[in-house]
Parts: sequence; C-alpha cells; structure tokens
Amino acid sequence: MARTFVNELAEILELLTNIEEQYNLVAYNQTEKKIYYTLATNLSRESKCNITDLISSSGFSRSTIYKTIKKFETQGLVKMEQSFGDKREFNLDLIAS
Repeated sequence: MARTFVNELAEILELLTNIEEQYNLVAYNQTEKKIYYTLATNLSRESKCNITDLISSSGFSRSTIYKTIKKFETQGLVKMEQSFGDKREFNLDLIAS
C-alpha cells in the first residue's frame, strides 16, 4: 500500500512539473504558483473569478494577490479587467499559451 502511494505521488509530481514547464511557470515562486493554480481552480469551478474571490480562496493578502496578478499580466499569463458593476473590483482570466 505504501509503495503504491509513493508511486502515485511521484506520478502526480511529474505531471505537475510537466505542466509548470508547458505553461512557463517554472521561474515563479511557490506563492505565485499557488495563486495561479487557485485562479485556475476558481475559473474551472465558477467560470469567473475576481481579485476578492482569489483573496478568499487563496488566503493571501490583497497586496500579494495584486502584485502577483500584475506580474502574470505583464508576462502574458493572466488578463485583468475592471468590473463593470464595481469599479473597485477586477475580473481575472487565464490566457492560453
């Protein structure tokens, strides 16, 4: 049983490494990767995500989220648009590479 768990875990980690390489996430730190993966998860579950949703689901501060999203935006990974309904809010989306 323990050997099966170790093998499955190794396969998952290899898959994650391949995803990080494919989407150019290798150079980002663990916090940035967690924010990226949390955004992807939120978009998958809800089809939409804004900065407040990302703060709530990731546990990071608004400042950390905003700085990371701006970095991703500059790198062409994320699109950030001001909300029509609430000008203080920003809607987020991933950009396929």
